[in-house]
Amino acid sequence: MLIRLQLVGTGVGNDPFRVDLPTFSHVVTNETTGRAFADVPDVDVPDGVAAFVRANPVADLASPLPNGFPPSLARQWAEHLARRYDLGEARWKPVVA
Repeated sequence: MLIRLQLVGTGVGNDPFRVDLPTFSHVVTNETTGRAFADVPDVDVPDGVAAFVRANPVADLASPLPNGFPPSLARQWAEHLARRYDLGEARWKPVVA
């Protein structure tokens, strides 16, 4: 699923800009806006997040989302990834942006 995400990191030194997900491909970034398009495996995207992305389409990395990404969906996604990858303290906090 192609999702527009918020980049994390400062882009300086040991803190590069990056997508906060364990798996993804085909990334296009815009460090100025702090956003990226990434192709995320469907199995890594919970149903609620997938529904939000389909209901709030964006065509570029500059335009704002039609609706803000709810914190409850961000928590749901982080919990989904923690269960799926079971890597102890490793935690991803992806945000649709």
